[in-house]
Amino acid sequence: MPPAPKTPAPHVQAALRQTSHGPVAQPARPAVAHGAPAPHVRAAQAQTARTAPAPAVQARPAPAPPPVPVPHVRAVVQRKEEAAERPSPAHLPPAQSGDYVVYEDRKSPGTPPPPPRWPLYALHCSDEGPCVLEDVKTGRTHPAGSVYGGFVRMSRTGPVYVSPRPAVGFPGDSHPTIAAGTPEGQRGKRAVVAAGEIGIIDGRIVGHNDKTGHYQTRKNLYQSGMPPEKYHPFTEDPRDWYKAK
Repeated sequence: MPPAPKTPAPHVQAALRQTSHGPVAQPARPAVAHGAPAPHVRAAQAQTARTAPAPAVQARPAPAPPPVPVPHVRAVVQRKEEAAERPSPAHLPPAQSGDYVVYEDRKSPGTPPPPPRWPLYALHCSDEGPCVLEDVKTGRTHPAGSVYGGFVRMSRTGPVYVSPRPAVGFPGDSHPTIAAGTPEGQRGKRAVVAAGEIGIIDGRIVGHNDKTGHYQTRKNLYQSGMPPEKYHPFTEDPRDWYKAK
């Protein structure tokens, strides 16, 4: 009788089974990044996000109101706004008629005017007595007497500068030249607020005109700094001022 077959060893039997049926398939686990939450944790977070109420939109704060100026500053601003809106009448005195117009020298732009040929004086008049003339170079004064000449005024509150001429209608220094001989002109200023001709008899102003129209346009009668009732149009002959006296 043939001998009984030998039973393979247990590890041999396990190897034979693995060879015949193949390796037991293991379910693949999803890769999880290091430090990331597990899949069931992520699923719970997603569910919470779907069911959580939307966050409330934060309202922007209302802009702060502008600061209210103190009373005296508010009054100054109001006066300036009213003055800007209201035109200045020409018949009012300088304190109420606004700023003066300044005229640049357009007759000799870019070139200095020639030096004065005639003396230059600052005119001073008062209600109590006749006008006097002050020499701008020496400071000496003397009664104006009877004078015909050209005049300029360099600033709103400054004096009237007079350049006497030999006779009525006789040509003299130009207004740019007169302006250049004033103390302001010596400091480099070449703009005037008024320029024209003036007539004086026995220390009293009998007439004046305004020739700033040669630069732009004639302005109010107070711009010359002399009595407005003695103002005459530029078209009037200054010799008529003396004939009437």
